[in-house]
Amino acid sequence: MKVSDAIEAIVTSYGDIELVARGMVVDAGELAKATAKLDTAEAVALALLKKYNMTVPVVVIEEVPPDTTE
Repeated sequence: MKVSDAIEAIVTSYGDIELVARGMVVDAGELAKATAKLDTAEAVALALLKKYNMTVPVVVIEEVPPDTTE
């Protein structure tokens, strides 16, 4: 889910916003770069997303086969 969509969903929610934010999964790289004006509903939503989405981008490591030329 895009961070902007998640923020919109949290801001317009009538339920427990912590519960809403806890169930959302957003891109870690996009979340790390996201900003919002202080003292706004968007800033609160962004803080909640950062609180509950403490993931890091996935790095794929390719396995190198052993050298069999000996």
